[in-house]
Amino acid sequence: MTTQDHRYPLAPSWVSPVKLSPDGRLDVATPGELTHHTLLLEFDYEATHKRRQGCLRIDADGVGSEQYFEANQRGRRFLNLTGLGELDRVRLQAIDCRWQEQARLLAFANPALADGPVLILSPHPDDAELAAFGLYSDHAERSWIVTLSAGEKLGRLDRQYIPGLDADLPSASARKGVIRAWNSVTTPLLAGVSAARLYCLGYFNDSLARLVADPEARVAHGQLPALTPAPFRRWNPRPLPGDEQPGNQGALLLADLAALLTHIRPSTVLVTHPEVDPHGDHVATARALALAIRRSGQVPARVLLYANHLRRVHDFPYGPEHAGTTLPPWQQETSPLGPWRCYSHPLSLARQKEKVVAMETMHDLHAKDRLEKRFKRWWGRTVRRDGYHHYGLHSYFQTHIKAHEVFSWVAGEDFVRGVLQDAGTEQA
Repeated sequence: MTTQDHRYPLAPSWVSPVKLSPDGRLDVATPGELTHHTLLLEFDYEATHKRRQGCLRIDADGVGSEQYFEANQRGRRFLNLTGLGELDRVRLQAIDCRWQEQARLLAFANPALADGPVLILSPHPDDAELAAFGLYSDHAERSWIVTLSAGEKLGRLDRQYIPGLDADLPSASARKGVIRAWNSVTTPLLAGVSAARLYCLGYFNDSLARLVADPEARVAHGQLPALTPAPFRRWNPRPLPGDEQPGNQGALLLADLAALLTHIRPSTVLVTHPEVDPHGDHVATARALALAIRRSGQVPARVLLYANHLRRVHDFPYGPEHAGTTLPPWQQETSPLGPWRCYSHPLSLARQKEKVVAMETMHDLHAKDRLEKRFKRWWGRTVRRDGYHHYGLHSYFQTHIKAHEVFSWVAGEDFVRGVLQDAGTEQA
């Protein structure tokens, strides 16, 4: 049994002690309102099975939901109770786990997302859908989505989307970039986001960290030295600075982002969490945003942070499709970004199914149906009866079809200051 507490630099609007009775009742006196708040129950968790994830079933006035936690672990965890109404009517049931009696309820006032444009930065095609399809669907009339990379990287010729279409790896990689760029500017149409608010900048996959570290250097494509981002930008609704002298260069990327910030003037920006998400392109996307904000002077009221990759953690968010979820595992109580607030965006079952369709349109989420995967599906359905629907073969179809999309968020000024100080970056 591994002992590990989940810790975060959280700044709730209010906190209240809770007593969890053995029969799952919550004895809590709430000092503030529950509506328009994200509610997290901080409690001591202990798994009782080495292989099966612990599950807390939540019943609120006859409406049930589930949230899953790590197998074979114990420690501090956070249960998402957002949107359940009167907490004295909530009942919890532990399956393959147990809780301790003393807990705390943390309440976070929800951000005012309707106060202006919402800009979502996606390092690659599909990152915006994985993290925020529900959110941008519910704010489609004010959402803008900008994808930084074409995601054209292809390691092997036999992994091209249409077998045998291209006879060499460079040609197949270029075609992959065109297909994924097209995905990035068409999939959000399913949610009602206007094509006039969808951009793909087309910078090269796995090069964003180098572009941000040295904006004046041009980084050639590893397989196609003459390739530029131009083919991947052809559907953008308006010209950008990078169109004038196309090249894979950090200075052009920052100029594009600064121009978009000036044009959109977002009050909310969503971007990958530079501390929690370790992917090089994802960290670089956050740093590029901070630099572009400083260059443009357009500081958003708030920055919402998401993580599609985690360090040494697999299959998060845990549990089968349609379960609830919470903040990703983290073990630090301080952050260069300052205190974090939490926002849980709810997805109805209908919205979750729309998200399945949106993810299905993303070519890079089409995995091969190998014998090992068939056996695991059979074992889960017939032996373990784990409740998975297996809408798609890629693991994201299980992990990211959940009842909530959960973000940490900070003020725009704190984001810029923390990212640039932490990176030792002071470029104008």
